[in-house]
Amino acid sequence: MSVVLTTFGIQSAQNEIATLGEQDPRVFLLLIPLSFLLIGPGEELLYRGVVQERLRESFGRWPAIALASLIFAFVHVFSLQGQDTGIIVYLGILFVLSPILGAAYEYTRNLVVPALIHGAFNALQFGLAYLMMTGQLPS
Repeated sequence: MSVVLTTFGIQSAQNEIATLGEQDPRVFLLLIPLSFLLIGPGEELLYRGVVQERLRESFGRWPAIALASLIFAFVHVFSLQGQDTGIIVYLGILFVLSPILGAAYEYTRNLVVPALIHGAFNALQFGLAYLMMTGQLPS
């Protein structure tokens, strides 16, 4: 998605952690294993294991995925920096990722699957950010 956005000159908002990474790119390297060990599992335990589970009990599978995705995106708004258009783009990315995570959980009934997908998504973002910040990947 980042390549498509860059191709069309569309700027996404940045998460606050990107500011730290711009000051010291090694932060991104630390965040790669943390994506798999803490971020992915922690967020998936909350949003799929608690939020989506409770919503499914009340509304069914697909509405639960949609509502959990909406909540997931809304909570991330508070950590974003950038212009309104960039925030909308960032939220759009989350609206693609979050239903995938929700569906993966619903089909497997196993939190490990969306946690690994989430961790891999974040780790890839942090790895690419590191390469861009250190000049090893053109921006």
